[in-house]
Amino acid sequence: MSNALRYLGVLLLFGIGAVHLYEYFADHYRVVPVIGVLFVLNFAGAVVLALALAGPLRSLPGLSSVPVVGRAPHALVALGAIVFSLGTLIGLLISEQGALFGFHEYGYRTTVMLALGLESGVVVVLSAFLALEARRLRPPPGAGGSRASRRDQHVPPHR
Repeated sequence: MSNALRYLGVLLLFGIGAVHLYEYFADHYRVVPVIGVLFVLNFAGAVVLALALAGPLRSLPGLSSVPVVGRAPHALVALGAIVFSLGTLIGLLISEQGALFGFHEYGYRTTVMLALGLESGVVVVLSAFLALEARRLRPPPGAGGSRASRRDQHVPPHR
């Protein structure tokens, strides 16, 4: 299930990139100062995150020795993708309600609704992926040697 969520996140990220690239060329966002550059950066960021999320990160040499990242590299990328998608959503909502870098989005066209759905989908799907990864990485009860696990073990009274 975890891999299915991860790959669904990959598809959603590619969708975000595709929508922004389409908007850049088809709806002439390339001529809007700052916003045009942000759309290209959004496309590039979505593609990089999607490729990293799909890639075999655990097989990268030396990565397993990195304390936190080595245990769950895809989880770190998923967290980055969630932050990326939330940032994109917030930017869109700001431009709908007011102006973002002097640009005001006008109404909920099909591509805007598609972007909202894809970005929200990344947040939901990859949050579920992170929850499953956290459960997978959690040590089984009694295996950690922590104070709580020792306390839960039956120890005969000292005489």
